[in-house]
Amino acid sequence: MGSLLHTIERVANRLPHPMALFIYLCLIVVLCSWLGEGFKWGAQHPTTGEWMQVRSLMSRDGWVFMLGDMVKNFMNFAPVGPVLMIALAFSLAERSGLLPTLITRLTRHTRGHTLPIAVAFLGVMSSIAVDSGYVVLLPLCAAVFAAAGRHPLAGLALGFACVSGGFSANLMVGPVDAILSGISTEAVQLVADREVSILGNYYFMLASVPLIILLTVMVNRLWVEPYLKDSPFVIPEPNSAQPALPHNLGKAFWLTLLLIVVSWLLLTLPEQAVLRHGQTGSLLKGPFMASLVALIALSVAILATVYGVQNGRFKSWGEWVKALERGIADLAPYLVLMFVVAQFIAWFKWSVLGTVLAVHLAAVLQDWALSPALAMVGLMVFTSVLNLLVGSASAKWALLAPILVPAFYLLGIEPAAVQGAYRVADSSTNIITPLMPYFPLVLMYAQKYEKDIGVGRLLTLMLPYGVSLLLAWGGMLTLWIMLGIPLGPAS
Repeated sequence: MGSLLHTIERVANRLPHPMALFIYLCLIVVLCSWLGEGFKWGAQHPTTGEWMQVRSLMSRDGWVFMLGDMVKNFMNFAPVGPVLMIALAFSLAERSGLLPTLITRLTRHTRGHTLPIAVAFLGVMSSIAVDSGYVVLLPLCAAVFAAAGRHPLAGLALGFACVSGGFSANLMVGPVDAILSGISTEAVQLVADREVSILGNYYFMLASVPLIILLTVMVNRLWVEPYLKDSPFVIPEPNSAQPALPHNLGKAFWLTLLLIVVSWLLLTLPEQAVLRHGQTGSLLKGPFMASLVALIALSVAILATVYGVQNGRFKSWGEWVKALERGIADLAPYLVLMFVVAQFIAWFKWSVLGTVLAVHLAAVLQDWALSPALAMVGLMVFTSVLNLLVGSASAKWALLAPILVPAFYLLGIEPAAVQGAYRVADSSTNIITPLMPYFPLVLMYAQKYEKDIGVGRLLTLMLPYGVSLLLAWGGMLTLWIMLGIPLGPAS
């Protein structure tokens, strides 16, 4: 396995720099859009029946879009804002000494075989906060492994595998369930008066949590850590001029934490709480989910500020502001790359190339006359391949559900099963595509410990996780369906 991974790494490292890769992809989209319009490439919309024609970026409208919306494409790119806000907060946490203190306390009580299990569990559960796990948890995973004397990239890879690869599994119902079940309901109602419950996949996703934790921890121990055993890494040197950190967090920290917890409860628990939906009182479909990143960032920033003032790290406003500025400086490579990534995704969407491609690929799958179990296998293979080309789980499902859900329903396959197969395949292959919006962020975290790490090395670390998750998790779903076990209480 080590020899195979080294071979994959050598081949994958021949890929160009991520910036160059996305510039090439932008040029390919421009060329394909021009060819698509010339050759009348298109597809029929599965819901409205409208003919969707590929649009050329080389046309007058295309030039106006590319040049006129270039700034808007970047400013409205979803991953940029949350990453920036969380990075500022965690820059304060690192420079105040709060983060090193928490990591030290965690590694003191979590050692040996229990450390990967704790990291894996937190990674899987992070999906309850949507994408916050990428920017909140992943740097902590690497730092905790480094503090325990283990290779930080092993911790980063394990965290990434659980946060992204295990994105759909959770012990609690979360926003992912709400978004996907809503889309599935609209899709199945094209052919039947049915509703897909938010709990439609709950039993299966609940059982998936221990599977993902066990699987990722085994891959980490048997393949990834032995592969990294002889790889050198650097630990960023702390600033020796800063005062020594206290052993205890201090009364001010705990009092502040208590006030923050009470504030969260007051904003969410009462029936008419500020962050609940005004009419329905729902948390999942109310302002709470939209405010979650800001709540996390502000909470971390306040705690870090109190701790920094308490231990003498922040003696003036100037030192506090410099800690924020350092966070922006650390993000500079990511922001530069995200500018090009945002253009690629916006151009791909405007040209309608992604939509047309997905509709034609889905139509091929729909034409296969397969048993329910084999149909689910085919759907998972199809989704895995498509996921390497098109990101955003909800956007992809919004496109595919109107085709796949009615088609499989007419074949006697429940919408919850189709949705579950999609979720398994989409999550498993998130971690092995450089086109995923958060992949460059993970690469930036890795460069903190290995300055020259490239896309190929990161892909090599994630490949065993992705393949193992797809095979084992997909196999579990197939067996689940063959045995006729309900996927959820309302599936």
